[in-house]
Amino acid sequence: MVRRSTWIVLGLFVVVIGFALIFERFQANKTELTATATPAAAAVKLYDVTNSQVNEIIIAAGGGDKIDLYRVPETSNWAITDVPVDQADAAQIDSISQQLLSLQIQETFTQTLALASIGLVTPTYTITMTTTDGNQIITEIGSPNAIGDGYYVRVDSGPVVLVDKLVMDDVISLLTEPPMLPTPTPEVTSTITATEAGDQATPTP
Repeated sequence: MVRRSTWIVLGLFVVVIGFALIFERFQANKTELTATATPAAAAVKLYDVTNSQVNEIIIAAGGGDKIDLYRVPETSNWAITDVPVDQADAAQIDSISQQLLSLQIQETFTQTLALASIGLVTPTYTITMTTTDGNQIITEIGSPNAIGDGYYVRVDSGPVVLVDKLVMDDVISLLTEPPMLPTPTPEVTSTITATEAGDQATPTP
């Protein structure tokens, strides 16, 4: 007759063997998953120029409205065409242009898209930038995507890509809210006429 202690030892042995097999299979699966994992793609910018390389930005709406932003040659500060230089908010323009030129591509569409369905047959907005070497970069802005967090855009008739809607909205808003410095409110001065002065000087009996 097999002793009870022998059965216990055999049972423990079977458990150990089973655990070893399960652990080995887990390690094999883990190695396979690690080997097949795809690293995240590096972020790609929409433009390959920097803010200092751009001399002019023209934002135009399909309806005809537009704003022309340019750098003053003497100072390189931003200004607005047909607006006195000292009235344009150069710092705000510079901030918006940096946001524009820092835009990253969220998705590139390699397949052919129906341009009419994404608003790029007749773009809703067009941004034309002129660089310091005289080249022009034309960006066509179409419709927002289905979930409303991006715009379909195309640069220089290249592939259609998706970019952040919030950043692009900040750029487009310059059309309706030109970057102007606040106009100082003139001080109100009190003018006393000669008659009023005489009345004040003459005591009442």
